[in-house]
Amino acid sequence: MKKLLLSLFALTFSLAIFGQQNLYSDTKVQVQFTVEQFTDAVNDNFFEYYSFEMTNISQQDVSFTPDFIYVTETGDQRSSTTHDENNVIHLAPGETVKGDISDHDNLTLFKQFLVGNSGKKAANSTITVQSVSINYQ
Repeated sequence: MKKLLLSLFALTFSLAIFGQQNLYSDTKVQVQFTVEQFTDAVNDNFFEYYSFEMTNISQQDVSFTPDFIYVTETGDQRSSTTHDENNVIHLAPGETVKGDISDHDNLTLFKQFLVGNSGKKAANSTITVQSVSINYQ
C-alpha cells in the first residue's frame, strides 16, 4: 500500500512539474493539455485522461471544432470525430475553455486505467495523443 501511495504521489508531483504541454497553435487558437486523474474509490474506478485547454489568442471571436488524433495501445490511429459528439466551441478574444469529466467532456480524452483499491486495473487499454486539428466555422 505504501508503494502505491508513493507511486501516486510521485506521479502527481511529476505532473505538476511538467504541467501543461503545448499541442497546437496558430494565429487564432492555442491548444494545450494536461493529464488529470479521475478517482471513484466507491466503484474502484481510477483512470487518467487528457484535459485539453483552448485559448483564443486572436483579437476576434472564433468558432471551431477540435479533432483529436490519437493512437491506441495496438498502434491504431483514431480520431475523436469518429465517435464523439463534437460541439462547436465559441471563444471571445482572450477567452479560455478547459475540458473536465463533469464539464466540457468533449475536451477530454481517456488515457489509461490506473490500479484501483482491488490492486488491479480495470483494463490495460491506453491511448497516446498525437495531434489536434482545428476546423474553423
